[in-house]
Amino acid sequence: MIDKSSLLLIPILTIAIVLSLSISNVNAIIVNNTDFSVNVLDNWAYRESNNPLGNTFGSNNLLASIFGGGPTMALIPHEFSNFLVNTSQDVSGETIQNGGAYSILAIDTNYTYRNVPLEIYTQHNINVYPVKIFSQQNTTIDGENAVKIHRTPRNNFTNIEVVEYYVVHNGKPYTLQYAANVKDFQKYLPQFEQMVKTLKFVK
Repeated sequence: MIDKSSLLLIPILTIAIVLSLSISNVNAIIVNNTDFSVNVLDNWAYRESNNPLGNTFGSNNLLASIFGGGPTMALIPHEFSNFLVNTSQDVSGETIQNGGAYSILAIDTNYTYRNVPLEIYTQHNINVYPVKIFSQQNTTIDGENAVKIHRTPRNNFTNIEVVEYYVVHNGKPYTLQYAANVKDFQKYLPQFEQMVKTLKFVK
């Protein structure tokens, strides 16, 4: 005869095995740059840049020399690796109109002020272009206060949604963005969130 404690053990062991199998299938590459590190899941391709203004405008460009640059990491799921064939064009909202997802983790070089309160930086981002906000919540990134916003894109694409984190660390504003076509949005959002949880500031 089987006692009740043995019967309770079966579901507990089943749950433990399922959890360990799901965790063991998640592999990541730790990517470090001068300002942050992040564990990039092995089913995402990534590109790093330590000077996005220099890369865009040329390293001798006046804008690059005045404002400097900062680390930028662009990520894209392997499922959409066809977007990576033409490396001279960045993946954007236009690229994913028919399907796809991507992420950008970066110091916000478009916002040239430093040492601003998080509330001001967040309000600036909300007001830059009219967007519809689905949700907004306070959170943390590596111990720093942050704001997470789920919104529409800053263009007329109605089939794209964006999740963005705003955080200020050592006076520098950071944006951690995930954008996806609505049909792919939920599929890759948990993976983006998983990578964001691993972000660590170096300085």
